[in-house]
Amino acid sequence: MSGGKNRLLFTCFYAFFYCGIVMLSIGSSLPDLSSAYGLDYSMRGALLSCYSLGNLASGIICGLSCVYFGQRVAAVILTLSVCAGMSLLTLSGLPFLLFTACMLIGLGRGSLITFSQASVSLLTGGRPRTTAMLHAAFAGGAILAPLMFSALRVIDWRCGLWVAGVLGCVCAGLFAGVRDYPERAASSGKSLAFLRDKGFMLTGALMFLYLCCEFAVNGWLVTYMTHKDMTMNYSQAMAALLWVVILAGRLFCAWVSRYVEQKKLLFMSSFGACAAFGGMLLSEGRVPVAVSVACLGLCMSGISPILYASSAPFSNKYPMAMGVLFTIGCTGGTLMPLITGIIAERSGFDGGMSMILGAFVLLVIFSAVNLKK
Repeated sequence: MSGGKNRLLFTCFYAFFYCGIVMLSIGSSLPDLSSAYGLDYSMRGALLSCYSLGNLASGIICGLSCVYFGQRVAAVILTLSVCAGMSLLTLSGLPFLLFTACMLIGLGRGSLITFSQASVSLLTGGRPRTTAMLHAAFAGGAILAPLMFSALRVIDWRCGLWVAGVLGCVCAGLFAGVRDYPERAASSGKSLAFLRDKGFMLTGALMFLYLCCEFAVNGWLVTYMTHKDMTMNYSQAMAALLWVVILAGRLFCAWVSRYVEQKKLLFMSSFGACAAFGGMLLSEGRVPVAVSVACLGLCMSGISPILYASSAPFSNKYPMAMGVLFTIGCTGGTLMPLITGIIAERSGFDGGMSMILGAFVLLVIFSAVNLKK
């Protein structure tokens, strides 16, 4: 691999690391945002859904931006949208500004995921081990985020958001410095032929359900812990624990994927995640909650890398495939946090969290269908 391609590969790994920070930033700052601006459960859920809506739009916007403006320009501009969103969150509690900020953050984060995953897939041929390592970098950022916010809130709750914005500027600078971007075959540049493939649509359904669970868990976990009368530091520690275990689990999956068929691994992971999340909802003390969160992280760890690796035959041929797959997934990520917030407002927070459990159950069912396919 040439030096230019190595530089792009490093930049994509850093982008995934940064995306891990961004994803946990909203959930980690949500309790402080709520206290500062007086947000109820419905408003909090709406903010999480605006973030997911930005992710939803990113799938198409990223693909079209790369086709029409070039990959380097698209990567830089879309990354900077995260920085703009982080800054807006610290300025005012006006709903319009908060919604705009979350959409910009989601747009930038989703674009980075789509672009980086597709680039790494092209550079490495979609090797499952490389994909698992890429997602391990994401987990590293997700571990850092709640710890960073917990430490910096001692100074000011806005500090974590400011630091996250600065790290985004670093990411944009790295993309600006890359000159050698891989090109796909022009003949399939704007083709949507992959939508006729049943395998792609099943992968899309699995991505939809997984991101329902992932976005809702990461968005509401800290708030849920404080709802259970846990301290803020303990709640942030649980968010970090979740991703510490996910990181370890992804490194483990990178090894075990050489011996276990991916479809079997996906089903076992989905079933275990469903059981662990149900156990977390039933747990009361700190130790049972921590054990449930750790088990949840372990079982969730392999799902996303497996789904992205499964999409490589489509994304390597069709530039729009990764964006469409991410768009399908983020539709779930948009709906579930909002549904959770609405149900929590009307029926109590435990009722809202039970909706996420329903998404986990459906994930198990669809992974069973995928296993028999």
